[in-house]
Amino acid sequence: MVYHISMKPLPLLLLALSLCACSSPSASSSVSVTTSEESSSAMEVTSVSEESSSDENSGEEESSSLSSSASISSEEKKERLNPMDEPYIGRQYYLNHIGDIYSTWDTYRGDGVTIAVIDSGFNPYHEDFYYEDGSSKVLATSASFEYGDGLVKTSVGLESVKDLGNSHGTFCAGVAAAAINKKGVAGVAPDASLLLLKTDCKPKSIEKAFYYAVEKGAKVITISIGSYYNYKGDLVDDGSDLSNVFNNAISYCREHGTVVISAGGNGGLDNMPNEYTWPGATPGVIGVGGLAANSSGEIWSGSSYNSSPDHEFCDVFAPAEDMFGCCHYDGKTYDSGWKGTSFASPQVAGMAALYFEKYPNASVDKFESDLYASCHAITTSSKVSSSNCGKGRVDVGKLLSTNSSESITMKVKTSWQNCYCYAWNLETNKALEPWPGKKMDGNGTFSLTLDAATYPNVLFTKGSDGPQSADLLTSSFKSGHTYDLTNADSSNSYLVGSYTS
Repeated sequence: MVYHISMKPLPLLLLALSLCACSSPSASSSVSVTTSEESSSAMEVTSVSEESSSDENSGEEESSSLSSSASISSEEKKERLNPMDEPYIGRQYYLNHIGDIYSTWDTYRGDGVTIAVIDSGFNPYHEDFYYEDGSSKVLATSASFEYGDGLVKTSVGLESVKDLGNSHGTFCAGVAAAAINKKGVAGVAPDASLLLLKTDCKPKSIEKAFYYAVEKGAKVITISIGSYYNYKGDLVDDGSDLSNVFNNAISYCREHGTVVISAGGNGGLDNMPNEYTWPGATPGVIGVGGLAANSSGEIWSGSSYNSSPDHEFCDVFAPAEDMFGCCHYDGKTYDSGWKGTSFASPQVAGMAALYFEKYPNASVDKFESDLYASCHAITTSSKVSSSNCGKGRVDVGKLLSTNSSESITMKVKTSWQNCYCYAWNLETNKALEPWPGKKMDGNGTFSLTLDAATYPNVLFTKGSDGPQSADLLTSSFKSGHTYDLTNADSSNSYLVGSYTS
């Protein structure tokens, strides 16, 4: 098994998957977020942004033109839906591990960019594929591809991609671009359009899908199906040589300004962590490896990784474990506990959509260069050497230069008799060991001042037993927000749920 893996047994293509029974991430408390002018007893945090090497050449001609999103009026921006209103965004812990996505969403959400998702089937009518006004983000030109008798048959339309017995493609599409509509989750690029491309998993069909995606205007392609050299995995043998069958199609994509991003493979599960997988290992494809849950520096045990810098097919890394997202089986619309680099790839695809919204004229080479320059080297993994982790963990805030550097005011209100604060730096402390573990003093409102450049992540609990009993974990501090813990429910701002070390 290379790419697909979930906590649930799925039919057809997924019969051979390795299954992991995972407990659902629990949301032990909730937070209602309000805007407050009061700051007399607030927590004041100075957030210092990191310098973005990816923006040093932003004045170059190919990256200088901003799309219409950059000219959105302040009045229109105020009317844009708040991603914190998504009921399950608190369960999307991974959004806190790909950089400052919240500040990025203030300006860029993927408007005007199409993400093509190549997989084995979808539910094109999932509720998170509709905007709040009821319009669909799934393009009518979505299509299916089936190879036989020397030809690839193409069928166009939403019905052609529908496969309600297979949630894998739906999950991937949702991670990349689920709409902000107060229904469920938020995709990394929630305003991007989706071109859903269903295949029979034969290389010749996938090859045709690449060309079709470019033809229909996709700026980004993400694919989370693939196999090792001997067809072990998802792909169906049609006589193609996997080491070169996709070469021409990938070159065509890049020449026409379309970036291709692929899951790097779940080789750790197959005891083949360093084996190339295709199409991810095809020259010109950005391969994405997986990080462990709630970690910015630990490789997921099931992920593939590079054996050396000269044997590199996992170029960057993103969260891949205990994922929460869109599905459609057993009466469920959303599910938790999914694992696999399948779900790391669409996070990077969403980041690419945000990038091309900001820099619509940028080349694939420019995006690739900026993406790599914005990554954080993974130096804290207990499993894998830094030299085997490609360019490292992705950071959307550095990529788009949207990391907040303003002075931040926060208020924490609660009916708790005691409130404890823990702070740490995800970059330098892989174990997330707490500091300072300070009891906060206050009468209903608690305050503490931190240097956000040193400790950009904060956790609050109502007990003194540390982060194992987390009630609220917050990062990407926002100005004017009140964190009200008095009436806990499930609609949280920046809630990750119970933290597990």
